[in-house]
Amino acid sequence: MSGQIKVLMVEDSKQDAELVQYELKKGGLDFVAKRVQTKEGFNDAIFGFEPDIILSDYQLPAFNGISALAVAVIDAPDVPFIFVSGAIGEELAIETLKGGATDYVYKNQLTQLVPAVTRALDEAKEKHARRRAEEGLRRTLARMQVMLDQTVDALASITEIRDPYTAGHQQRVSLLASEVAREFGLPGDMVEGIRVAGTLHDIGKIAVPAEILTKPTKLAEMEFGLVKMHSQVGYEILKGIDFPWPVAQAVLQHHERIDGSGYPGGLEGDNIIPEARILAVADVVEAMASHRPYRPAYGIDSALAEIVRGRGTAYDPEVADACVTLFKERGFTLDR
Repeated sequence: MSGQIKVLMVEDSKQDAELVQYELKKGGLDFVAKRVQTKEGFNDAIFGFEPDIILSDYQLPAFNGISALAVAVIDAPDVPFIFVSGAIGEELAIETLKGGATDYVYKNQLTQLVPAVTRALDEAKEKHARRRAEEGLRRTLARMQVMLDQTVDALASITEIRDPYTAGHQQRVSLLASEVAREFGLPGDMVEGIRVAGTLHDIGKIAVPAEILTKPTKLAEMEFGLVKMHSQVGYEILKGIDFPWPVAQAVLQHHERIDGSGYPGGLEGDNIIPEARILAVADVVEAMASHRPYRPAYGIDSALAEIVRGRGTAYDPEVADACVTLFKERGFTLDR
């Protein structure tokens, strides 16, 4: 041990306290001690003295070690608590360990005290170091999450700047897809991946001429062919980013359909990843329910009717059911 330690003693016998301190000194420990005998004194010492370790007798006239332990577990959970007593049996001593005590030493075996104290302090120091490392890791992960969210939002804004008529579309698809995924019972990490993919699913439209994106009339076949390229372009933009989820694949496949009628790959059934199957439904519902430059909004009822009509052919039946349930039974709305 290095540095002076603060020892809080819960002990009514001055003589026993002196014997304990003698053992600590004999063991080479540099310490300052404070002795208390009452609950009030113990409570004050926890916050005023701020001990590094607590050595407590088991039974005192006005207080007892079990009560002290109960307080310490709540108010000083990181401070080692060792019973030093002659009135505690083996069975009861084991029970105190279950209650949060670090160790116990019999007063007629005080030669064991210094090793117990040294071991407890070392373990507390290691525990504190681990906790600080874990807290640092959590802060780092939180900062990385913020940076990821900011990067995703910045990428998403590129598309919406060029296509103001669909401003908010990606965010609403992201929200709906995430809620469908939760309704579908997917784990939280997978839901987060779907949220990110939804936010970026139309990023490939950056390669589509603005006059086509904002054209107020029906697109010609060649123009629609250019729009259909946005899935592949989005994949090319995102495939080099090492997301912890298959974001690029979901963006590539979000216009695929269960029966193989979609694009760009004409994939069928389980060849379409679950994230893309969820995005496909969310994308159609949001697009139909919202205004576009070439048509007015169809409304949510028409959008859900389309999902029901295409259930099992164009759209994954379980995803379609989850989406309908979300609106019809859970009260979900796109303007949340």
